[in-house]
Amino acid sequence: MKRILTFALALAFAAGASAQKTVSLKGADETVRLWDNSTAKYSNHETRDEEWYKKNTRIRYTSSCELYIFKAAPEKNSGVAVAIFPGGGFTSVGMSKTLAKWYASVGITAAIVKYRLPNGHKEATLEDAMGAVRYLRSRTDLGIDPAKVGVTGSSAGGHVAAWVACAMPDGEKPAFSIPQYGAMSRVEFYTGSKANVALLGKNFCYQDAVEMSVQNMVTPTTSPTLLLLCDDDRVVLPYSSTVYYEALIRNGVKASMHIYPYGGHSLKKHAQESYDATLDWLNWLGLYNIKK
Repeated sequence: MKRILTFALALAFAAGASAQKTVSLKGADETVRLWDNSTAKYSNHETRDEEWYKKNTRIRYTSSCELYIFKAAPEKNSGVAVAIFPGGGFTSVGMSKTLAKWYASVGITAAIVKYRLPNGHKEATLEDAMGAVRYLRSRTDLGIDPAKVGVTGSSAGGHVAAWVACAMPDGEKPAFSIPQYGAMSRVEFYTGSKANVALLGKNFCYQDAVEMSVQNMVTPTTSPTLLLLCDDDRVVLPYSSTVYYEALIRNGVKASMHIYPYGGHSLKKHAQESYDATLDWLNWLGLYNIKK
């Protein structure tokens, strides 16, 4: 009996030692884990441990979905909430808190989403993005109005924000979508793109890139959309956003686009301008009416 017990304990220890490690962002008001590959419907089949990357600014090899919630300032709480999908070329997830903190300061609950990178299994990434929207709608205890939950994201995260705005079932789509210098057209990155390999798999073909270009997913029920970008972006050319904007307009979707003359693949040089544009647009949609 003693030998059997010892063997069982050894097996348990080995199983625990081989389990995937995950990492979390510190400093949020609340951290919520939605699921991981063992509990979600879909898996990205990542087997490596999650780890911080680039001086602890990004997380790679993600195998779990977590929301880092920054609560709206109580005296300004507008009932609006936003899921933030960070960029990282679908090979890492950026963990800057700047945008989330700004949203919270103006009365909008924000959740940075550590989503499972596609790793060639894009359905897992979409599952996380949709799950984040649905979860925020359930948090009425935070003063969130379920009808006022939207999405935003930058670069690859901008693609995710637009993807959710198009792909969620009618009646569930986000109240708004704000892609920032989003990598909307996957055809633009057809050859030599690590991001496309990560999103579509090693053996993807041209038609796969066409189908994952969000301008080809737009319908009249796509979420109202605000596009923010810079004209001199050479990482993701402005075309990627303008072609999406054209598709939105053709389908009668409420849309607006701000193209700043300089700033590259970022909005840091136009932070306040982009903040003002965001609140003005949400006000125009009738979702936000608290004074800045």
